[in-house]
Amino acid sequence: MRYINQKDYPDWLYVTRVDMEGEHRERGKTTTVASSGCGLCSAVIVADRLLPESDFGLKEALELSYDVGANRQIGTDYDIYAPALAEKLGLAWEGTDDPAQMRHCLRTGGAVVALVDGDRDGYIGVYSHVGHYVAVVSEERDERIVVLDPAYWPDKYEEEGRKGLVEVKDTGMSVCDMQVLLNDTEPSSPRFYLFWRK
Repeated sequence: MRYINQKDYPDWLYVTRVDMEGEHRERGKTTTVASSGCGLCSAVIVADRLLPESDFGLKEALELSYDVGANRQIGTDYDIYAPALAEKLGLAWEGTDDPAQMRHCLRTGGAVVALVDGDRDGYIGVYSHVGHYVAVVSEERDERIVVLDPAYWPDKYEEEGRKGLVEVKDTGMSVCDMQVLLNDTEPSSPRFYLFWRK
């Protein structure tokens, strides 16, 4: 399964925040895949998981975001991007807050992009301290799920508040209890963008 890490692309410009004002908009003119491309990388991971024969890569993911205007706020707006991605790849999709629907998608061969919300009062974000997209590609036994984090770095999950919650299997690939992801996505809506082959 293909894994792509946004941090490997500090020189790939990804202009975001187009509709924002002042300092936010100015910063968006210099954002890169490394700083703002987690949604793009998650899309590439999902495409490879569901359509291994596809040549959909980071260049195509970035161009799609520009084409449909998913880059107009901070990062990639999946409410705009998800339907466009599904159409481009010939996939079915749905946004949901329902963990049961997310698990059904995984159990029937689908893949998920989850929006984690980061730190909040009394809670340390496991997959990110700020808003971030991760790809969820399968469910193991005992309600453990396989997550590919496009912003992985060594010892990321050894930080205070994260230690012991994520088991790293390979570069960028981790396993965690379903509840860890549910806690991380709790404030987001939709929490999960489901994709599956028609």
